[in-house]
Amino acid sequence: LISLLLIITYNSCETTLDIELPNSEPKIVINSYMISEEYWDARTQFLTVSHSIDGLGSIQDYTYTDDIPVINTATAIIKEISLDNSIIAEYPLIFNNNCYCYSNPELTPKENTMYELNVNAEGYPSISATEIMPFKPNYTVSNFIMLNELDDTVSQELCEFSINIEDIENQKNYYKLKIYTVNTFQNKKRACEYKTQDPAFLIPINRYNSENNYYEGKYGYFTDELFEGSSRSIFVQAKKPEGDFDHFYIEVISYSENLYQFNSTRKEQVQDANNILFNSEAIFMHSNINQGYGIFGGRAVTRKAYIPTYFPTNGWMDY
Repeated sequence: LISLLLIITYNSCETTLDIELPNSEPKIVINSYMISEEYWDARTQFLTVSHSIDGLGSIQDYTYTDDIPVINTATAIIKEISLDNSIIAEYPLIFNNNCYCYSNPELTPKENTMYELNVNAEGYPSISATEIMPFKPNYTVSNFIMLNELDDTVSQELCEFSINIEDIENQKNYYKLKIYTVNTFQNKKRACEYKTQDPAFLIPINRYNSENNYYEGKYGYFTDELFEGSSRSIFVQAKKPEGDFDHFYIEVISYSENLYQFNSTRKEQVQDANNILFNSEAIFMHSNINQGYGIFGGRAVTRKAYIPTYFPTNGWMDY
């Protein structure tokens, strides 16, 4: 009887739906990052060009270059633009088979400078994008206490310190904090987990413990919403990964608003990728690409290292 009821229930739930899916025109997809005051090395700075496919399309619908889904026949150029929208300099980008990306080693993006990207590829609408490069973060380290030795192989508390960051006024600023331990001789680098109770870190892009009101992780974002145009001291407790190391460094990254919003929506999409029906929920990814998809973004990095071997009392130096 139970089996019969299950069969009747199953058959009664079947409904045929005819859904007409719209056909979307393939467009160019851009993935490009620039770093203020660093030359274009085709590794940390790059431009990849691919194209979109239908939502129910196959991976075979992509254009491939040596089994990599990128377009190698596009024409790409980055222009430095003045405040009155005139062209100061032009940097044609050439496809590089080592990185499967486009690059120009003569380009070193400048702080607080606008750049325009133009890409053309046969069969797709031409795209354009603009970005203003952020300033390098300005900060100092204080109240530093070393809690354990770097060459101790056990994972344990490493240090605690305060980052005193000077925010740039009259503009929205977005930051990320990273801490790395390094073994120079073994060419080994590991990210440190750290903890902070500063409310600037308690924002949606970070996963934090809302019950205890703190952030704990390796790649925390924070914004200047609570200290716009002024300085702020952020207290941090860092943990050392397993292994022996000879020094560590702090990395503060400032992001353009475009790149921050892109990373925020991308992280939201990844966090929603654990449902049982689909790979991920539908998320509107932030993009600044006109007539296309993706990101043409800017960031700037400031690093300070602590090297106890050479500076036993005060080992902080620019890195």
